[in-house]
Amino acid sequence: MRSLLFLAAAVAVTAEYVPGRAFDRFFTIWLENQDFSAVDKNSDIAGLAKEGILLTEYYGLTHPSQPNYIASVGGDYFGLNNDGFVRIPQNVSTLVDLFDSKNIEWRGYFEGIPGPGFMGEGSTAFDGSGWDYVRKHNPFVSYDSVNLNGTRLANLLSFSDFASDVKANTLPQYAHLSPDMLNDGHNTSLQYAANWTQSFLTPLLANEQFMNRTLILLTYDESATYPIPNHIVSLLLGGAVPSNKKGTTDDTMYTHYSILSTLENNWELPNLGRYDVGANVFQVVADQTGYTNHAPSDAAAVNNSLSYAGYLNNDPTKYLPIPAPNLKLVGAGGQGVDSSVQTYWNSAENQLTPYDGSGMLYDGGNGTSDPNAPVYKAQAPGPNITSTASGSSATKSSAAARTLVLETRLDGLGMLLGTALIALLVL
Repeated sequence: MRSLLFLAAAVAVTAEYVPGRAFDRFFTIWLENQDFSAVDKNSDIAGLAKEGILLTEYYGLTHPSQPNYIASVGGDYFGLNNDGFVRIPQNVSTLVDLFDSKNIEWRGYFEGIPGPGFMGEGSTAFDGSGWDYVRKHNPFVSYDSVNLNGTRLANLLSFSDFASDVKANTLPQYAHLSPDMLNDGHNTSLQYAANWTQSFLTPLLANEQFMNRTLILLTYDESATYPIPNHIVSLLLGGAVPSNKKGTTDDTMYTHYSILSTLENNWELPNLGRYDVGANVFQVVADQTGYTNHAPSDAAAVNNSLSYAGYLNNDPTKYLPIPAPNLKLVGAGGQGVDSSVQTYWNSAENQLTPYDGSGMLYDGGNGTSDPNAPVYKAQAPGPNITSTASGSSATKSSAAARTLVLETRLDGLGMLLGTALIALLVL
C-alpha cells in the first residue's frame, strides 16, 4: 500500500509539470540602476558572462525603477513615471493569467519581505538606515488581479523560501527574484551588487538539479544616466544555454517585454494583447522554436528615458485611461489573447489601441517633444514580421506530434493514477 501511495503522489506531481520547447524553468534576477558601459567592465559580471550569453542590445523601458518592473509582467507601464504607491485595476491581466491558462506554477521571491503577500510600501532595513524590501521592486503586487486574490498573493515569498525550495527541489517553473536595496546595488554600489550576484549565482550554477533545463535572466532594471538611451546589461545563464553558446554575445534588440514574448514562445502561451506582442524572443530560444525576430523600425530614435502619457503618470496633463488591448493579436506563442483579456475587454473591441504588434519602442521623448509617443489605431492583426515558423507544414506536424505525445502521456498518467487509486480503495 505504501508503494501505491508513493506512485499516486509521483503521478500527481509529474502531471502538473509543463515541459517547454527550449527550457522548463525560467528565473529572472533584477539588479538596479547601472549603465551598460560600467557593468560591462566589472570582473564579477564578466566572469558570469563566460558561463552564458551577454545580451548587448537590451534596453530598459523608462525611468525610474517601478515602471520597468510592472511592465515586465503586464506588457505596459501605463505611463508610470514615479516610484510611488500605485494600483492597477483588476481588468488588466498579467503573466500570471497566462501561466494559469497552462497550469504553470509561478512565484516571486523578494529579499527582506516581512511575510508572504506583504503589500506595504517597504520594510525597514536591519540597521535602520532605510528600506530593505520595497514594493516598487515587486512587479506583481501593484496589480489588483494579484493583490485581491489570496492564492496569488501567497506566491509572493522571501529569499529564505527560495533557499528552502532549492534544497527541497520544489521550485516553480517561473520565478522573479528581487534582492534587497543593498544587494541589488540601489543603496550601495555596482561592485557591491556584483559581488553579491556572483556569490548568489555560483552555487546555483554548480547545482545540476537546479540547472536542468533552467534559463536564468540576470538583468538591470534601468540605466544610471537618464539623458542617454536606457542601455543595460543582461545575461542569459543556466542549463538551457547550449554549451556552444557560453561566453558568446547576442546583438538582437530586446527590452523587458522580451521576457513576456520569450515565455509565451517557449510554452505556447496566449498573449496579453499589449506590448508583449512584437517584442523579440531571446534568440537562443527562437533558434530552437523557429521564431523570427526583427529589428524595431524606430530603434535608432528611441531614448527610453521618459515615460509617455498614461493612466499612472502623475502629471495631470498626461493622464490617459488604460488603453484597450488589441484583441486581434497573435503572440509569439502562436496564440491569440488570453481568455481573461477577452472576458474583461470584449466590449472594447472597437476602441483604438496603441498595441499593434509591430515591436515599435515607444517612449516619452526628451522633455520637449515626444516623436515616439504611442500611436492609437484601430484593432487589427499584427504585421507578418511577428509571425513564427510554426506556419510551415513541417512545424505544424511537429507541434501536432508534441500535442499527441503530451495527450498520450496525460491519458496514460490518468489511467495509472486511476489504477493506483482503485487499488488503494480495494486495500
